[in-house]
Amino acid sequence: MKIQFKKIFSSFGKNEEKTSAIFINAAYLYLAIPMYIFIFGWFKLPLALISAAVISAGLYFAMKNAPKTDISFLCRKNTAVIFAVIVLAFLWMYMSGIGKFAFQNYDHMWRNAILEYLVDKPWPVIIEDSSPYFENPVAMVYYFALWLPAACIGKLWGIHAAHVFLYYWCLIGVLLVFYLISAYHKKLSPLIILAFIFFSGLDAVGSFVYSNSPDYTWFNSGHLEHWAFGFQYSSITTQLFWVFNQAIPAWIITLLLIHMKDNKSLVFVFSFSLLFCTLPAIGMLPIMGYLAVKRFIELYDKKKPFKSNIPLLLRDILTFQNVIAGGLIGITSALFLKANSSGSTGLEFTKPKLVFMSYIVFLFFECLIYYILIFKKHEKNGLYYVSLITLLIVPLIKAGAGIDFCMRASIPSLVVLFTLVIDAEISLFKENKRIAAVALAAVMAVGGITSQHEILRAIQFTPNNLSNPEATAEATHIDLLEDGMRNNFFGEFEDSFFFKYIAK
Repeated sequence: MKIQFKKIFSSFGKNEEKTSAIFINAAYLYLAIPMYIFIFGWFKLPLALISAAVISAGLYFAMKNAPKTDISFLCRKNTAVIFAVIVLAFLWMYMSGIGKFAFQNYDHMWRNAILEYLVDKPWPVIIEDSSPYFENPVAMVYYFALWLPAACIGKLWGIHAAHVFLYYWCLIGVLLVFYLISAYHKKLSPLIILAFIFFSGLDAVGSFVYSNSPDYTWFNSGHLEHWAFGFQYSSITTQLFWVFNQAIPAWIITLLLIHMKDNKSLVFVFSFSLLFCTLPAIGMLPIMGYLAVKRFIELYDKKKPFKSNIPLLLRDILTFQNVIAGGLIGITSALFLKANSSGSTGLEFTKPKLVFMSYIVFLFFECLIYYILIFKKHEKNGLYYVSLITLLIVPLIKAGAGIDFCMRASIPSLVVLFTLVIDAEISLFKENKRIAAVALAAVMAVGGITSQHEILRAIQFTPNNLSNPEATAEATHIDLLEDGMRNNFFGEFEDSFFFKYIAK
């Protein structure tokens, strides 16, 4: 049994270590391409040319300084493993509903409509006659960066081509995520990738405790994550199947930040998150702040006086890509999003005493059980405490009437938690601590029931979608302007700085 356990996590062997920055740079380009499209689609031409030049310079410096990551597992010896991981990505993406190939959860209605508006309308998307919904003309203002490459294809070849391209664009993003996870653990393993796909809190247990019913605890297709009223953390698969436009970039940016060896491109990479995934960007701030401070401490020379260290520390963070390029991306993205004041209600705090027991039970099943099991492995790891504190605070903050902030701002810390859990699991097996390793694996397996439900729902309803394409198209189509959620996507823009001085 001992040999079998070791084989599970070391079956791919150790190759001669090789490193490269090629995949980190590919991820930088993946984030930058939609920003270029946004600039030339929304900015006045002189400002677009200047902005593109600044971002290109920032991208050059970031790519020049990109950390080299392990690529030794991408070798001929692992061809079968690489193929298996790519197949997993294709299947997972297919079942997500992206591209309209399979069943789509109802959140896709709004996401389909966003893509349709971006394809059908001139850029910037402005609706002159918005009555009876608004008193004045409105602009479409949303964090829609992930759709922009597909929208370009749609403008050339139609909406169907846009959906197909969106599938492959998102697939590239998922493959980059799979690589970044593998490089972090220096191991390409289908087991680790499957663990990511199925990673979740123990929604099945929470649902059973609250409902006193086993109906939704195993092979079923119900949505498990609404069990704690007022709170929700989404499984990795739920994130992809429901809010892929925020999840994929949030995963990529979080993993890029973790991979960085210094602060030279930290702000630059983070700045892309504003136009890709605004709520996850807020949840990313504590992680970015911790990493910046950690690298300052590592860089600080205790043998020198404080004043002598200041120039060194400033050179680490005050780079062209951070200050000029990242500042440009961050400020213009914020000004654009601020133009939709009608969709913003600000942040407010929930009083813990009003929801104390629900809050405690929710946190225990969603994340605390993991943090307890991996404490000994990560008790000296700052990311352990930063992600834990973030996940403790996020449920107490609300943005608007729903629980979107809780669901989305938690994404970066959940990705960090996943990496910590896998690190702990690998270490426990290596150290032959089988009881602790099996206990942690069992918790992950129970958590995986949530993702199993999401996947089973796609399998269950996809045949009906394929046999009734017209009914499916009608069921997954809405007009954003006519929808009750219109304020999330449109705002009266005429007094906004962005549309007065930057937009064409």
